[in-house]
Amino acid sequence: MRALLTVFSLAAVLKLDDANAARVLGLFPHTGKSHQMVFDPLLRTLAERGHHVTVVSFFPVKNPPENYTDVSLEGIAGLGLEVIDLAMYENGNVLLKMLGLDNIARQLLDFEPLAEMALDVCSKLVSFPPLVEVLRKDYDVILVENFNSDCMLGLSHVYGKKVPVIGLLTSSLMQWSADRIGVNDNPAFVPVLSAHYTSRMNFYERLENTFLNVYFKVWFRYNIQLKEQEIIERHFGRRIPDLRDLAKNTTLLLANVFHSLNGVRPLIPGLVEVGGMHLNHKRSVIPPYIERFMNESDHGVVLLSFGSLIKTSTMPEYKERMIISALSRLKQRVIWKFEESEEEGTLEGNVMKVRWIPQYDLLRHKKVLAFIGHGGLLGMTEAISAGKPMVVVPFFGDQPYNAAMAEEVGLGVQLPYEQLTEESLLKAVQTVLSAEMRLSARRVSKIWHDRETKPLDTAVYWTERVIRWGYHDKLYSAARDLNFIEHNLLDVAAAFVLAIIVLVLIAKLLLTAVLKIFKASISGKDKEKLH
Repeated sequence: MRALLTVFSLAAVLKLDDANAARVLGLFPHTGKSHQMVFDPLLRTLAERGHHVTVVSFFPVKNPPENYTDVSLEGIAGLGLEVIDLAMYENGNVLLKMLGLDNIARQLLDFEPLAEMALDVCSKLVSFPPLVEVLRKDYDVILVENFNSDCMLGLSHVYGKKVPVIGLLTSSLMQWSADRIGVNDNPAFVPVLSAHYTSRMNFYERLENTFLNVYFKVWFRYNIQLKEQEIIERHFGRRIPDLRDLAKNTTLLLANVFHSLNGVRPLIPGLVEVGGMHLNHKRSVIPPYIERFMNESDHGVVLLSFGSLIKTSTMPEYKERMIISALSRLKQRVIWKFEESEEEGTLEGNVMKVRWIPQYDLLRHKKVLAFIGHGGLLGMTEAISAGKPMVVVPFFGDQPYNAAMAEEVGLGVQLPYEQLTEESLLKAVQTVLSAEMRLSARRVSKIWHDRETKPLDTAVYWTERVIRWGYHDKLYSAARDLNFIEHNLLDVAAAFVLAIIVLVLIAKLLLTAVLKIFKASISGKDKEKLH
């Protein structure tokens, strides 16, 4: 009898767990591989915890767990892998540099391709049969990348999806993200994503930052949001709510940042820092030829990689020779991720070029002493997690800001690509190889790791919290529902100025009246004296 009760109790528990399993829909319309790498561990973990996860993306996972369904977007747009040609960074605009406007111009140009990419993908998503089939099903929560598109929000509405939305960011907030949950992005101390300065700005930087903060909000509104809405409405032949209003239905934003690396910014309950949630702390096997090359070095190894978007082999030959020349003067060996190399590496003196590297595993290897990277947030997160100092050579997007922060927190030094020479590179590498910098990197790594819970666990907790409570748990601030005038107290300021004007006028009228009475009194006394 007792055994039978145990069986029934176990069955009840299993049934309860099954009932609590949520239907999770992940929508990721961006073509960048590095972006998807951030989200995969969260989605996989949710499936492993019993939730039914459906993921729409350009990068289906290998060996998915149970309860995990992939819907591939492959083929509708080109993938963001090794597509950046370094030749474009060779010749800057001399006039813009003379006027001090080169950084502003870079940021404006960096964002332009995002609009074209978003509209191209959106125009194909509206009639993509596998997506249509997915959106017709019921879900308990939607996870969507908050980057350069709101098309998925519009399509979700078309198919009647009225469930909580969690926005996922691979970086700090985009300039159009803050208004969705009412978080403060005051440009006086919150740098735009693409800034080359930190929160401690001088007057010119605050002026530039304010302009860019406003510009990018307007740019996204008119170059992407309204045009995506037009694409959706034209295809379905009917009006939908403004995408800006649909975006304000966002319940939670999970950002792939942590303040000890990415800087302190205002937070509210609906904005959670989960920087490092993509890190896989399980050790994988390093290719034997790389392991052998490292272990045979008596003085350690320096790792060089410009990430997955940049095609390093497009670098002009003179620049490649210059880098090789600088690195050959080190006593350390160097491993360089370089697409055009032999199957088991191309050796040039103390430098070995390899097609692919297990980057995080190498950074955690005891032989690797320092890292030369482009300032992509994933690589920087891996470096700070491993406690390895960096030379950051930024190119585009958030990389200049990441480079500035690496220098500010003591993780490394920054070296802009246009300033890259044999001597400047050698000096920068020698700096990060110094005992002081290596000690500093280990210290900031310990600070970065010192959290209440691991970043992936934090992301899972908040996702499941939204699943449990939905719209009943209000995580946004009231600022979300204020217009520009109300949010910036312009109406209050106007009322204050008006009150002062009214008081001044009243005071003037009273003073005039008093003076008239006084003059009349004086005049009366003078008349009495005459009589």
